[in-house]
Amino acid sequence: MARYELLVDGERRHRAGSGDGVRTWLRGYRADHAEDDPDAAHVVVRELGPLAWLTGGKLLDREEFLDDEPLRAIDG
Repeated sequence: MARYELLVDGERRHRAGSGDGVRTWLRGYRADHAEDDPDAAHVVVRELGPLAWLTGGKLLDREEFLDDEPLRAIDG
């Protein structure tokens, strides 16, 4: 199972053991930064696999962890 590090402006702010942990932290970050960074654009998610000590891990798109509802069509 992969582990994750969440970086804000290049500095580690949190470690999570699952995708759900990443989602929970991102929800809190977005709530705390609703005025200055509501889309969490400053956040980078790094997946730490078994060889992360050698490779540095893999950068993932944070949007796969954002659980916003999709836009709905307006009937009109």
